[in-house]
Amino acid sequence: MDDLLYKGHFKGLDIAFTYTVATSAVNEAVLRHDCDPVAAHILGRAMTGALLAAAVLPEGHRLNVYWKYHGALKTIVVDAGRDGAVRGFVSPRQLGGSGDAHDALYGEVGDLQVVVTKGGAIASSGITPVSLHDPVGDFAYHFCLSDQVETGMAAMIGFNPDPEQPVRFCRGWMVQALPGADLVRFDRIRHNMESAAFRDLLGRAGECPFEELADSLAGGDADYAGLHMEACAAPRFHCTCSREKMAAVVRSLPIPERMELVRKKEDVRIDCHFCNHRYTVTIDECIAAWNGKPV
Repeated sequence: MDDLLYKGHFKGLDIAFTYTVATSAVNEAVLRHDCDPVAAHILGRAMTGALLAAAVLPEGHRLNVYWKYHGALKTIVVDAGRDGAVRGFVSPRQLGGSGDAHDALYGEVGDLQVVVTKGGAIASSGITPVSLHDPVGDFAYHFCLSDQVETGMAAMIGFNPDPEQPVRFCRGWMVQALPGADLVRFDRIRHNMESAAFRDLLGRAGECPFEELADSLAGGDADYAGLHMEACAAPRFHCTCSREKMAAVVRSLPIPERMELVRKKEDVRIDCHFCNHRYTVTIDECIAAWNGKPV
């Protein structure tokens, strides 16, 4: 099934939703970063959550989400836009030896920073202490606390025993209360996202029945009158790194380090955190950059 992203609202309930299938985009990230299954699970669900949230941004805006934890897991960073472009990384990439205990994996209270940008300038930002031991749950909590928007999120990922296609599926769903929503009703629908019936549908092998997912959440409400929905730009892994941007990194090196590189005639190797692509900048290119010439 191709990656897709929908947004809309439940008619009659004043509740908005977004739904995504991000299998290919997440698979690309997992392969690029050579994640083990634990790290892949965490990164994939975090990317899915960011895609769900980015879909409701105003035109031209992007979302950067930074999770900081204090256990074996240290950081997750995801950048996503309304255009469906998403990239991200997790550190460390190998977490299988951290054990199954969430306390060992996440530590105690972490921090989640969300920055919204437009045209490269910061439009808004916020930091929320988080302790749910789940990146997606922590992200939903951020919206409830920092943005004062009641939010529920669910994301599920499954794997194949295939090194070339490790991600079998990756799907997510978000609901948010619109102005005037009945919060008791909203909380009931948010609670339904934790039900076995909903999770079985979201994790079903093969094509996921979208209408059944919606009905499992809101079908029992007498005021539910169906869905209004629209297709958004499909998720795709996309990194904005370039050799030109690496020149800016080279120019930021302090003078003593520059002199040492010239003395040793060493090339500079720079890895992009988001896509893991390695750039090699020759010493001649470095000197040109330091002199203000194009690399």
